[in-house]
Amino acid sequence: MDCVVRGGELTDLSLVARRVGDLKIGIYAAPSYLESAGLPLHPQELSAPPHYIVGFRWARAGASSPYAMYRNGERVTVQGRYVISVDDGNAGLAAGIAGLGVVWLPDYMVSEHVSRGELVRLFDGWHLDPMPMYVAFPPNRHVSAKLRVFIDWVVELMAQHAPMVDRRGSSDTSS
Repeated sequence: MDCVVRGGELTDLSLVARRVGDLKIGIYAAPSYLESAGLPLHPQELSAPPHYIVGFRWARAGASSPYAMYRNGERVTVQGRYVISVDDGNAGLAAGIAGLGVVWLPDYMVSEHVSRGELVRLFDGWHLDPMPMYVAFPPNRHVSAKLRVFIDWVVELMAQHAPMVDRRGSSDTSS
């Protein structure tokens, strides 16, 4: 491999990595799900019946992780109950659209589905930590001109569509 583009914190310390952006994450549900389970008014409601989430199994962790959400100094961690767990964002999107539960997904993945009414954004005013994005490659890999151009292209795209967010929550497009 020349390089990989990875989302989430990198745990493979054998790779050279460059952080290239942060994906904003939102919480979504299908109208059919909301009709059967009801509209949750607070994220903590997702931890109890009748609600379900679509679990996401990170390959590196091997399990679904709880989601931390923030609003005006309040922090809530939601593990949720799930009947399905996926390890791919597209599978999570399909499960969410099918009404199998509430999904946490990058905003860019769901924008068209929200505009078509297939998904509804939940919990206005709440936010999640963004998902960091990296370009990574083996340390012994020579960074060829082609690889450098590719990395620069990814950096430019991410700066336009998913700029890095500093710890105070503001976007940093200077990278």
